[in-house]
This record gives sequence, C-alpha cells and structure tokens, in this order.
Amino acid sequence: MPYEEDIDEELSLLDIFNILWRRKWMIFFLTAVFGGTALFYAFTSPLIYRAECRILPPGGSSTAGGLMAQLGGIADMVGLPRTASNGQLMIGILQGDTVVDAIIDKFNLMEELEQDIRLRARTSVLSSLETEEDTKSGIISIAYLHKDPQRAADIANAFVAELQNKLQELSVSSAQERRAFFENQLLQAQQELNTAESDLINYQQSRGVIALESQTGALLASINSLRNRIAAKNVEISTLRSYARNDNPRLRLAQSELDAMNRELRKLEEEQQRSDRRSVSGDLLASVGQVPELGIEYQRYMRNLQFAAAKYELMLRQYESARLGEANDVSTIQIIDHAKAPDYKYKPKRARITIIGAGGGFLLGVFLAFLIEHIRSLKKMRGELDDYED
Repeated sequence: MPYEEDIDEELSLLDIFNILWRRKWMIFFLTAVFGGTALFYAFTSPLIYRAECRILPPGGSSTAGGLMAQLGGIADMVGLPRTASNGQLMIGILQGDTVVDAIIDKFNLMEELEQDIRLRARTSVLSSLETEEDTKSGIISIAYLHKDPQRAADIANAFVAELQNKLQELSVSSAQERRAFFENQLLQAQQELNTAESDLINYQQSRGVIALESQTGALLASINSLRNRIAAKNVEISTLRSYARNDNPRLRLAQSELDAMNRELRKLEEEQQRSDRRSVSGDLLASVGQVPELGIEYQRYMRNLQFAAAKYELMLRQYESARLGEANDVSTIQIIDHAKAPDYKYKPKRARITIIGAGGGFLLGVFLAFLIEHIRSLKKMRGELDDYED
C-alpha cells in the first residue's frame, strides 16, 4: 500500500535507535538469559583434554608414491587413490576398522562408551580422533580427545603403535608374497635347466657328439686344404707343360708331388667314409657327412641349455633380492613427539560459548524488537484506514 511504503521509506537511523531504546529491557533480558544459559552450559559441561603426537611417515614428504610402491595395493584396500600421499595413506590405515577395533579392545572402550554395537563404538572413537597432515613437511598430527588427560595420551600413543604394527604386517606380507613368487619361479627354472642338461647329454650319447667342432673341424680343414693345394699344383703343371717336355725335371717333380697329394686326399676321404660307417654302426664318432644336420641339432640343444641357464641365473638374482627385501622392506614410522598428558583443557571454550550465547540472545532481541514494532505499525495503519473509511 502507498501509505505503508511511505512509512518504510521514512525510517531513519534515529527511528531505529528509538525502536531499540524502547525495547532495551527485552533485548537486555534475552541477552542475559541466553548468555547466562551458555555460561551455565560451559561450566557444567565435562572438561575435554586433547593429547597429540606427531609422526613422520615412511618416505617423509619427498615422494608422494614411495610408500605406495612399497605396499603395493594397500591404497586400494583402504579406499585411497593411487595418487594419494604417504600421509593420506597413513591416515586411511589409521582410521581403518582393524586399527580402531584394536584400540577399542585394548582400552575396553565398549564398556566405557556404554555401547553394545561395535559400529557405534567405532563412530564414537573416530569422532574423538583428530588427524591432520602438513602437506609441506609431511608430518602427521594424531590427537585424541578424552575427559581423562592421561587416558587421552595413552590412546593417542596406542594409535601410533597399532599403525606401526599394521604397516609392518602389510609390508612383510607383501615381501613374503614376492619372495614366494620368485622362489617358485626359481624352482621351475631349475627344473628347466636340469631338463635341458639331460636332453643335451642324451643327444651326445645317442649321436656321438661331444664337441662337434673339435671332432669334425680338423678332418674337414685337412681335406679342404689338400684340395686347394692339389688345384694349385694342377695349375702349375699345366703351365709347365705349355713350354716343357715330359722329361723336364721340374715337370716330373711337380707331377710326383701331385700324385703324393692325391694319395693323401684318398686316405682322408677313406677315413671320412669309415667315419660314416662307424656312425651307422652306432660308433660314438660323428661323421663328416652328418655335420650339417648334427650342427643344427647340436646348436638347438645348446641354445635351450643356454636359455635355461640364463633364466635360472635371472630368477636366482630376483629371489635373492626378494629375500633381502623381506628382511629389510619394513615400513617404519618415525615418532617426532610422543603424546603427553595435557595440563590444560581443550574444551569447552567457556568464553567463546558465553559470547556466542549472549550474541545470539542480543540478535534475537533486536529481531523481536523490530518485529513487534512492525506489527504495531501495521495495526496503527489499519486503524487509521478504518477511521478514513468511516
């Protein structure tokens, strides 16, 4: 209505002060009541003490994934992403059911909290547990709130101890799994190596191959060398016959040397034939005619043996590394500050509670003062309108 808009527009700071002054006793009463109630609550509430310890997780803050790599898939187990820092991983493990249940059982918190359901007890314990990670230094603060200062310190230190136990358990389990895996692989590699050695020995015994190169290399080299010399001597004789007669001493000497070399070649070839016959009859000496086939088979067996030996050596190194890791790869927490029994309460913060209560009462009194004034203005305006209509 136009008249109401005029009233609102004419409201000034002086009018606001007058409204508050007229309702000053109501505002003061509400402020005193709310402030007194808050003060009474602050003084009657039980005192809560906060005991804090500070730790440095394995790997510190220099690497965000160092502990992730050591503990494998633990981050997935506690519901953290792979990009989580070491501190976040520690906090996630600390708030897990295993650690919390160990604390509940150790300090008999089910009875203290008067809880019959473990889930509710876990929720209550976690509500009293405060954890915080300093992203710059990597230091983790673990604090516990309790009415008894010494019990608060004991529970905070117990959380750190249980976290250390859990980390050692997880680290050792991971190292044991790696060691068992490589131990199994080493046994398989050793079996493959034994099989490759047995196959090579059986092949050597059945085919008469001990060292293929030493058995056949000398005979083949002699035959090839002699054939080359015979070819050269034939060329020399052909050259002499082009200008000398048959009774030429040099020609006769060359012909004599050629005949001697031919005889020697026939002896070597006969020895090769005897070698072939011995191979057929089961002799242990490999024949020259069998060299290409035996060479391929021999190289295949040797290749299998070399591969099995290389695999065995690789698995042996991995197994030794896993054994050392099982002994040394234990994640250790460095405790910077142990929790001590605090000598001053953490809450309730009486001054803050009293100020908040009194402030709430004051704001409520101001609101009611303006509400009452607004209602009174509406009633006055309605009465004036009724008089105007009459």
